[in-house]
Amino acid sequence: MTNIARKVQRTATAKQTKKTRAETNAVAKKKVRAARAPKENDEPLSAEAEARLAEIVERVLSLHRKSTAQVFELGECLAEAKSVQPQKRFGRWLKDNFRYSVRSAWNFISVHERLSDHRERLEKHAIGSTALIELAKAEPDQIETVLDLYDEGKSLKPAEIKALVGKKDETEANADPRQMGGKSGLQKMAATKLKMSTAELNRLIAAVLVGVEEAIARHESGKRIVMAALAADVEINARHASDLFKDILAPLVAVQHMPKANLEHERFGLETGWGAVQHSLYRLGGVGSWPVRDEMEKWVIEVAHPALRFAVHGEPYVANTPSAAAPVMEVAKTESDVTKNDHIVVEKEAKADETTPGISDAELDATLNSLMATSKTPAEARMSL
Repeated sequence: MTNIARKVQRTATAKQTKKTRAETNAVAKKKVRAARAPKENDEPLSAEAEARLAEIVERVLSLHRKSTAQVFELGECLAEAKSVQPQKRFGRWLKDNFRYSVRSAWNFISVHERLSDHRERLEKHAIGSTALIELAKAEPDQIETVLDLYDEGKSLKPAEIKALVGKKDETEANADPRQMGGKSGLQKMAATKLKMSTAELNRLIAAVLVGVEEAIARHESGKRIVMAALAADVEINARHASDLFKDILAPLVAVQHMPKANLEHERFGLETGWGAVQHSLYRLGGVGSWPVRDEMEKWVIEVAHPALRFAVHGEPYVANTPSAAAPVMEVAKTESDVTKNDHIVVEKEAKADETTPGISDAELDATLNSLMATSKTPAEARMSL
């Protein structure tokens, strides 16, 4: 009996030890996950962002998705809410205020972003939310096909739209878009170009941000930003990103004072996030026209860095009014101007970072007097007599 009692006791002790160990491990894992959680989830939002999110919550709660217009408005509200807060906070914000999952929210955002150009026709046919979500997954030519069917008087159920969207011609899918004619070919070419260019633009901007943040880290450690090193890290990527930015995002507009001139890319306002990105990429890509170190350093910290984080991480961009000491200057007007001066500026910057002036005040005064004497015009010389 004694041996049996001991076995039972040992078994109970082992179970309790196993349970305690599991609980301890669970607590430890929870602490690790909390430590690894992005700090941005705990960072407070600005008062403006909090106020706007409160307005969005109120507006979303008033929508019942009973009409096509309300579905579009819901998608627009959720898209704005996603843009005014860090990406990692969006799921928690949805959970705290609504019953929408992140996936559902993205579906409505997709309706807003992909079908806005067709909103009037979709509202005319009173398309429901489920059908809109399925249609938002379609390619541009497929959307047109579905809309044409609606215009012909046909009523399509969500399952039918899903079947049309999922049905693809294998020959067309594998075809070279450069050999596809008509409207569908044009849309396919545009979609292919946009996808490739957008991916490359994102990569280049991220690479520029890495170089800028390395320079910022040097500044935060109490050292000056070495402009030559910054130029070597970011210039080429920024220049290529600037070209892609214009090609993808900036509309071509007429030159007001030269009606017969070629169209030029529009410049967005510096008070906007994408305007600041456009300006930052353009300037960082033109070493030959960078201002003096102090002005450039201030601009990199106050304008370029937050603009690039806006582009890469979606962080809110708050416009800083440039001070009189750091005017917003134009970078080189042409690619040739930038390229011609690159090596000169980098060499001067390297010397400025590593050396100190080796000329005395007396020598400077003598040089200035000599220059002033030789620069007099004949009339000035006669007057001095």
